[in-house]
Amino acid sequence: MDIGTITATYNGLKKVKDIIKGLADLKLETTTMARINMAEKEVAEALDSIFQLREELFRLQSENNDLRQSIKERDDWDKRLEDYELVETDGGAIVYQSKSGLKHFLCPGCIEKKEAHILQDCRDTAGGFHCPGCHYSFNIKRPMGPIPPVFR
Repeated sequence: MDIGTITATYNGLKKVKDIIKGLADLKLETTTMARINMAEKEVAEALDSIFQLREELFRLQSENNDLRQSIKERDDWDKRLEDYELVETDGGAIVYQSKSGLKHFLCPGCIEKKEAHILQDCRDTAGGFHCPGCHYSFNIKRPMGPIPPVFR
C-alpha cells in the first residue's frame, strides 16, 4: 500500500462521512437516525485509522531511506578500502598501503574513524611520514643513519 492509495481511501471515506451527515440532517425516523449516526461514527473511526496508517507509512519510508543511505555509505567505504592492504613498512610502521596506482599510505587510526588521510613524507632522516588528519607520525622508510634519541 502506498501513500497515494491511502490518500485516495481517506478522501473517499471523508466524502462518505459528509453524505451520511447530510442524510442525518433530513427528518427521519429515530431508528434510521440511530443507524445513520452509527455509520457516521464508524466512518470517522475508519478515517482516523487511515490517517494513522498514512503517518506510519511516511515514518517507515523515511526510516527506510535513512537505512538505505547508511548501507550505501558503508558499502562505498568498504569498496574504497578494497584498494588498500595493511602492511608493515621498512621503518616498522603498520599502515594501509595502496595496492595499485601511485604508491601511498593511509593512517590506520583515521581509517578506524572512517576517514582516509594520505600520509605526507616529512623528508627527514628517520623516514617519518605525517598524518594531516590526526597529526600522528609514522616511520615508513628505513632510517638513514642513526636514529636521533626521543626525549619525552
